[in-house]
Amino acid sequence: MLISKIFKIILLAILNLSVFIFCGIFMMGYDDSYEKNQSEYFNFSSMDIEYKLVWGFYNFWIILNCALLFFILFKVWKKYSKIIWNRK
Repeated sequence: MLISKIFKIILLAILNLSVFIFCGIFMMGYDDSYEKNQSEYFNFSSMDIEYKLVWGFYNFWIILNCALLFFILFKVWKKYSKIIWNRK
């Protein structure tokens, strides 16, 4: 049982990192195709639609990770706060 939980956590961490790696590698194409005469660097008007989609998904993924982190911290706090308050 414990091994399967650890395996799931490792698998989710690898999946999470692979999403960040995919977005980073894909956005390297924007760096290669950027021209200074278009507009400011990393401005929406200088991006093609696929770079806009990847940039939006990247920001959504960061928000999703933050929400998951807060959920995990809340669960840990809730579990340990009961233990701390029952001992005093």
